[in-house]
Amino acid sequence: MSREVDIGRMALIALMGALIFVLTALVRIPIPATSGYVHLGDAAITFIAYAFGPLVAMIAGGMGTAMADMLGYPQWALFSLLIHGAQGLAMGWIVRKRINVVTVLLSVVVGTGIIVAGYFAAGTFLVGVGAASLELLPNTLQGVSGGLIGVPLYLAVRRAYPPLETRSQRAA
Repeated sequence: MSREVDIGRMALIALMGALIFVLTALVRIPIPATSGYVHLGDAAITFIAYAFGPLVAMIAGGMGTAMADMLGYPQWALFSLLIHGAQGLAMGWIVRKRINVVTVLLSVVVGTGIIVAGYFAAGTFLVGVGAASLELLPNTLQGVSGGLIGVPLYLAVRRAYPPLETRSQRAA
C-alpha cells in the first residue's frame, strides 16, 4: 500500500516550525524569579492553528519550541515538544470548523491551560513544586499574550490575503 506524500504540507510544517523556533529562541524575555523566559512562539502557534489547522500547529509548535529549548534549556525540550504540540493541536481542533468569538476564547483558554498545566507538571518533575509554582503566572501571561497577538495577526492576514481562508487546512 502506497501513501502519497504531501510535499506542500511538509514544507509548510517545516517553515512554520522554523518561524516558531525563531520567535521562541530570539525573542526571549527572562523571568527574573526563575531561570525561565517568556517568548513569542505562542503567538505563532495561535496564528498557525487558525490558519493551517491542528496537524500543522501540533507538529510545528512542538518542533519549533523543542528546537529552541536545545539552545540553553535542553532538559525542557521533550516537555516543550509535547506541551506546545498539544497546545497547537487543541487550538486548531477547536477552531477547525468555525472561527468566532466563542471558539476563539475557548481555544485561547484551553491553549493557555495546556501551557500552564503542562509546564507546572514538567517543572515539578525537573525543579520541584516550589520553583514550578513561580512559573504559573508567567506561563499564564505567555499563553494569553500569544492569543492576544496571534488572533489579531491571523485576522489581519486573512483580511489582507483572502486566499488564506480558501487554502486553509483547518479541516484537514
